Parts: sequence; C-alpha cells; structure tokens
Amino acid sequence: MRVLVIGAGISGLAMGVRLKRAGIDDFRILDAEDGLGGTWRVNTYPGAAVDIASTIFQFGFRTHPWRRTHATQDEVLEYLEQVAKEQGLEPHLVFGARVTEARWDDRGHEWSVTTAADATYRADVLVSAVGLLSHPNDPTWPGLAEFRGPVMHTQQWQHDVDLSGRRVAVVGVGSSSVQIVPAIAPVAESVHVFMREPGWVLPKGDRRYDDSELRRWARPWYRRLVRTREVVKKEWHNLTGRPSYHAGSKRNHAMEQLARGYIETTFADRPDLRAAVTPDYPFEGKRVVLSSDYYPALLRDDVHLVPHPVASLTPTGIVDATGAHHEVDVVVTATGFTAADYLATYDVFGRGGRRLRETWREGAFAHAGVTVPGYPNFYLLFGPNTNGSGAVSVFWKAEMQSAWVVADLRRMTRRGLSAVDTRAWVCAAYNVWMQRRLRRTVWATSNNYFKHSSGRNVTQFDGSITLQWLILKLGRPLGTYALRRKEAR
Repeated sequence: MRVLVIGAGISGLAMGVRLKRAGIDDFRILDAEDGLGGTWRVNTYPGAAVDIASTIFQFGFRTHPWRRTHATQDEVLEYLEQVAKEQGLEPHLVFGARVTEARWDDRGHEWSVTTAADATYRADVLVSAVGLLSHPNDPTWPGLAEFRGPVMHTQQWQHDVDLSGRRVAVVGVGSSSVQIVPAIAPVAESVHVFMREPGWVLPKGDRRYDDSELRRWARPWYRRLVRTREVVKKEWHNLTGRPSYHAGSKRNHAMEQLARGYIETTFADRPDLRAAVTPDYPFEGKRVVLSSDYYPALLRDDVHLVPHPVASLTPTGIVDATGAHHEVDVVVTATGFTAADYLATYDVFGRGGRRLRETWREGAFAHAGVTVPGYPNFYLLFGPNTNGSGAVSVFWKAEMQSAWVVADLRRMTRRGLSAVDTRAWVCAAYNVWMQRRLRRTVWATSNNYFKHSSGRNVTQFDGSITLQWLILKLGRPLGTYALRRKEAR
C-alpha cells in the first residue's frame, strides 16, 4: 500500500507517525519548503507564537517541556523536528516538492502527483495535509507596484529589511498583526496600523515559566497529567452549556462583557481609541485575538491606529479610504490567508476527470471533513468544517483524522480492495446537518474568513470535542463507504 502525503506540517507528521505505527512503511511526505514544520517554518515574523496554552498544543504521544505558557515559533519548530527524528520520519520526507496536480487513474486505481519541477509520484492513497492557513491572501491595491519601499506579507517576512528608525505600516489587525506591532514598535521610528474592522481582543497572559515550573515540566508524567486535565476541563465546559460562539448564549454575552471591560480599562483615558477598537458585531463573530501587549502598544506615541482600510499606495506611502495620505517606508501586509479556498495551491482530479475546484465551486465540503465523493483513496486532514471544537488544538484533530485513514487502509488490505469511495448521499446528509447547526452561530452573521464567497461556512465545526470524536469514530464504518474491487491494471 503506497501512501503519499502532501504537507509536512503538524497534520502531515501525525499521518506519518500513524502509518509507521500501523506497520506501513511505503510512504512519502512531500513539502514545498526546504524543511518540515508547515506554518511554523514559514511564519518567522517578529513575535510569532502560539495563541493557546502550550500544554494543549502538542501531540498526545509526545509531550514537550515547553519554556513558556504559550510557545514561540522557534520552539514549536524545534519540537516538530524532534518528533520527526524520534519517530523515524526523516527518510520519508521530500522537501522542495511543490505539488501542482494530483490525478486519479480509474483503471489502475492509483494517484499520479506532479510537482512544479515536473517530478511525478504514484501512490495508491493520497493524503492532503496542507493546512488551513497556508496560502497568503495577497492584496491587490492600486499603486502597489509603484511603492518604493519593501512590501512583505507576514508569512514571507524579509529578515534582511532593517526596521530600525523607519516608518512602518502594518495593514490588518488579526492574530499576526497583534504579535508584530508590539514587537517592532520599540525598533521602528513609527508604526501605522491600518484597520478595516476591529476584532475582539482578550489578554493572553503569556509568560516564561520560572525555574520551579520548568523542573515540574521536565517530568513526562506531569506533562501528560496536566494535558489530560486541561482537555477534560475544557470539554466539561463545552458539554455543560451553549458555547460562546452561539448567538444569544449566556457565555457569548459574558465573554463580550469581559472583552468590553478590557477595552474600558486599557483605554480609559483615550475615548478615541476606545471607540475605534470596539467591534459592532457579536463576540467571536471573527477569530478572537489573544494578546496582552497589543492594546498597550496602541497607546504608544509612536504607534498610530488608522481606523480605515487602505485605498491605494503611492511611491511614498498609503492612501486610506478617507483620502488621507500616510508617509511610510515599509509596508507589512497582515491580510491573512485564503482559508475558505481549500487546496488553492494545486489541482485535484478524481473519477472520470472531475475537478475538485469545480466540485467545490459553491464552497468546500467533505464527509466528516475527511473524504469527498468521487475522489477515491483521497483524504483531507484538517479539511472543511473541522476547525473549532472549543480550544482543542490541531494536534488532536490530526491524530484522530490520521486514525481514520489508517483504519481504511487496514480494511482495504484485509478485504483485498484497491479503492474506497464515499457515498454522495451520506456526505450530503452530513453537510446539510452541519450547515443547519452553523446557522445558529455568530459566525453566520459576521464578516470573517470562515465563509466562502457563496456565503457557506466552510471552515468551522459546531460542536464539542466529544461530538467530533464520535463522528470520526462512527462516520467511517457506519455504511458510509462504497467499496470497489480492484480492476485489471
């Protein structure tokens, strides 16, 4: 059973570990970059760090003695590299292999995958692990090409650009921006933060562990105990009331009041900033931003919040939507990613030559977020409508979804099958159910990256960790797959 995995980030590594432990050694993990880590390799901007607790942000089979409550980018990458080495994944990794196309062979029951370097890989099973936030949403402002200074997206940080004494524009106020602004403000001459719409912000409370805490974290049993306790505590919270992202729920109201209180306290003497940073949509309508130093950074004399979107660029600066011109030397585009456009970096062709982009023309969907009808032996990790489930991390999802794939491979081997496909009506029924659930959330009425241009929410999962676990456990074996016997090659 030849398996090909696209992407060597968290999900790709989880898939590799699961295959190894299942005794499947004929697999490769392709990645476009020059090393593993996915988003934690390419996002090296100042201040890059995890925004959930380090105790949860790790694999269950390999906990880590983190140095901070919320790990920094370099520590996460170090952890992932250690996991790959310890689990024997290094011989299976192929770097510099940017996939451009994957095509299913109806007769031979195999996938043919082509890279930008015209290399071709063939496999019986294809697993896409490219991640949700992997393709930058590059702006197309008028005059962008005429700007004389450096322009860089947060994912493509140019470390050779010295920001010392320079006027820097940061466009966007999402999770990357709130980490960058406090990090560069002490260095730059000035920072202009351009904001199209404010986001809800809560203090992060991040800090470095002291020596006594580090000694405790050095004990593997202690790390596992704390991780289990935190997951159980969060799940109990999910199961004992409507979540904070449900419109009109008590928790939604309570969390919004908490965020409003943070605004009132921080900007007590700045009514202009207080009004500018207060959203006019319900709490959690967009991804909530966690930061303890972003709001204080906005109070600096050398940091200027521009509560207007960018209209255009000139050779020397930015023109905002009001027509005001702001002189700047460097532009940082914290404009996010094309999260709603799944698999935007390569084409996938399934049975009968059907194209996945056409199948998903009204928005991406999948059965349980893992498989798509008409694309046999093709699996998605962290696929459509799998983001969310409380505060559980992508590590947990990657481990559970990888288990789904391996269970299928075992069944195929046991029954002598060369292809499995998803029944269309089962996938359709699951997605009708999920979309109905999503209508009751604050995501449905807010402007966010969760939704496709058609209006369909394609990224989020509405439900607890337990519910998603049950779906992943029961969704595969309960008659959801049509099995096809091997044809003559």
